[in-house]
Amino acid sequence: MNTKTTRKLSALGLIAALSLTGCAQGSISGGADTGSDSNAGSGLAKATIGLFPSSAVGAIQLGINKGYFEEEGIDLEMLLGQGSAAQLPSLTSGSLEFMLASPTTPLVATTKGLDVKIVSGYAKNRPDIIEDSVAVLVGPKSDIKRAKDLEGKTVSINALGSIGDIGIREAISLDGGDPSKVNFVQLGLNEVAAQLESGQIDAGMAGPPFLQQIVADGGVVISDFIKESKLGGAELVIVSSGALTEEDPELVDGFTAALDKTLTYAEAHQDEVRALLPEVLGTSEAAAEKTDFIEWHADLDKDALNQFADLMKEYGLVEERPDIDQTVWSK
Repeated sequence: MNTKTTRKLSALGLIAALSLTGCAQGSISGGADTGSDSNAGSGLAKATIGLFPSSAVGAIQLGINKGYFEEEGIDLEMLLGQGSAAQLPSLTSGSLEFMLASPTTPLVATTKGLDVKIVSGYAKNRPDIIEDSVAVLVGPKSDIKRAKDLEGKTVSINALGSIGDIGIREAISLDGGDPSKVNFVQLGLNEVAAQLESGQIDAGMAGPPFLQQIVADGGVVISDFIKESKLGGAELVIVSSGALTEEDPELVDGFTAALDKTLTYAEAHQDEVRALLPEVLGTSEAAAEKTDFIEWHADLDKDALNQFADLMKEYGLVEERPDIDQTVWSK
């Protein structure tokens, strides 16, 4: 098995991440090996993609194992971190060539003057399956039954300023609640189960395969907020720096072509992704076998991106509405 090394980064909030990038917007100089460098002795261009603990690690690993990235001349390495906001400085500095993200990260970044581009879609929500994607869960003894009940509660999301930030607020509002009364805290999706059990949080945002583990232990999904807030058409996207798209469009083209092959294959062979989860995420085999996945698809849904932009402005994540056309890469 051609298993690549997965490294780890610590988490930072989105605001801290944006401030760290400073004036280095779009620069790929001074970072680690960039996509335009060749992997010694192999003739492959080296590239790194930033991921967070989720089924995405299994899907991308499957594409690496199948050789799709090598077919496009790319030696791909995965870099595992808390979330896309924490990895944004690495993207803009050139240490990362690509990054998996909620659309909120690149859209906020462009309003701050950072030169980042959404280069591909990645996944869509399956509206008929709650367990395919992130949702809000509570422990088995909780009296929280619906989104409105989250008023006055402490709720974890994987990153402040993320899809959870706006999506859960919108779900609470649509359910007749006041989202301003919720205390959001940042917590990795893989940490939610332990924090629910200890009582440190009242509810938490989790996704596959960790969601299935919580449910198996008696937890309950109380809000399928992605579906409720109509953000599912572009739940996750792939982001790169504007500089890389200008300086090495062939690398970006090759990566997106390999990603399309990867996602098409993963969607049709989900059991192969499940089989990788214990290895790449440390998930139990029992939980991996029961894991439902988001719909992997490389197409971009601009209507969903516009919904993101509207809610980001409505809930104060940005002062001005993000420009979708400015943020999406145009070949």
